[in-house]
Amino acid sequence: MPLVSVVIPTFGRPELVCRAVVGSLAQTLSDIEVIVVVDGVDPPTNAALALLKDDRLRVINHDGKRGAGQARDTGADAATGQWIAFLDDDDEWLPTKLAAQVAIAPPEPAVIMTLSKVVSSTGTFVRPAEIYDNVMPVDEWLFDRRTWLKGGQSFLQTSSLMFPAALFKLARFTDTKQHEEWELVIRAVKQHGYRLVTVPEPLVIYYVPEARKSLSRTYTWRQSIAWAVGMRSVLTPRAFSGFCLTVVAQMAASTGNREAFGPLFTNAARAGRPTLKQLFAFAFFFVSPETLRRRIRAGMQAER
Repeated sequence: MPLVSVVIPTFGRPELVCRAVVGSLAQTLSDIEVIVVVDGVDPPTNAALALLKDDRLRVINHDGKRGAGQARDTGADAATGQWIAFLDDDDEWLPTKLAAQVAIAPPEPAVIMTLSKVVSSTGTFVRPAEIYDNVMPVDEWLFDRRTWLKGGQSFLQTSSLMFPAALFKLARFTDTKQHEEWELVIRAVKQHGYRLVTVPEPLVIYYVPEARKSLSRTYTWRQSIAWAVGMRSVLTPRAFSGFCLTVVAQMAASTGNREAFGPLFTNAARAGRPTLKQLFAFAFFFVSPETLRRRIRAGMQAER
């Protein structure tokens, strides 16, 4: 039985997934298995993976497209390790990533993450800027606005996360159809008593191409509001309003969806507890052009 099972969902990107697999197999922690879940009929990807000769590699094929969340759950179901670490096929791990996570794992149930080196068109920077302290509610750490202009205080991305295998008997990625990693971690911490522990090193390289520069490419603002409303019993009022006024408002602003701002404000005011910093960010997203926001982000997001 391996110590860690690595799960990589993929489809239609043979070169990228092979890079991810090679990086996984090169980890300094060698007591692992790597499970690639090919989400649909994809002969080129299967042919490329067949060239990687390592007994620790397994490939599972879906007979049709089911989505990344279902692919991750398929991998988790097949995993035999004590821990399950997820890697998106277009991201990379530094060689010591898994060893550092195992070394910091506490005796009590915990989700272990690392910092990430985020590579985007506006620069390269390390996130999150503020490590979660397990004191404030985890949803407020994720969604509240704690500075006037500078974002990135929190950051949670699938490739940085490692979970105890036992968690997947309680919660799964496909329990929801959107914001899957956020919901899984929030429920693990707030409903199942897990801690969120962070290795204070950037051991994941997270690439943000233009097509993935914001959540608006994946979820519409209406879907995101519906998700938050469905999570109201779990989210604090402050986290709920922060999600509407900062996270989703930024998504809407980046795609020019001005019609979103009325419903976002209404939902935040009715079910949340807006703060001055949240309202300031909301107004800034509403009135400022995207070019100005990009210049501000580029100036603030220096690599460290």
